[in-house]
Amino acid sequence: MKSTSKQARMQVHHPDFLQLYSIATPNGMKVAACLEELAFLKGEGNFNYEPHSVDIRHAENRTEEFAQMNPNKKIPVLVDPHGPDGNKVNIFESGAILLYLATKYDELIPHDIMGKIEVQNWLFWGSTSISNQCKLLGFYYKYCPHSEPYCVQRYTKEVKRLLGVL
Repeated sequence: MKSTSKQARMQVHHPDFLQLYSIATPNGMKVAACLEELAFLKGEGNFNYEPHSVDIRHAENRTEEFAQMNPNKKIPVLVDPHGPDGNKVNIFESGAILLYLATKYDELIPHDIMGKIEVQNWLFWGSTSISNQCKLLGFYYKYCPHSEPYCVQRYTKEVKRLLGVL
């Protein structure tokens, strides 16, 4: 049976691969889906990444060790050992990671300026609008320790509005 300890999950087995530190949250899944799409587009053996599961329920992302990768102490984080000029680079925030990957691998983003603008509009809309509002709705609807109908109503209305934009 494979070990699920933090040490085992964070261990880098392939130092030349992209390293993804994340978990199955909406933002984490965006990046994982992008990496899988790039692996498909580039072909087997031409694109590799190594995922690392970060247990956010036990605050593994709140450690000083994690802060070395992302000072905001949130997932996802992508570490590219072969970043700009061959230097290691840490990229955090799902939108920044997606834009970095699309640019570095020249995939998933149009080459013409109008196409790029449209992709960036929706990328940032998704990262700053719909993701945040859905997260807040979920919190107030399911997890909030006190009952505040106003909050549920407010975020339900805003999520419906944003779905209309989509």
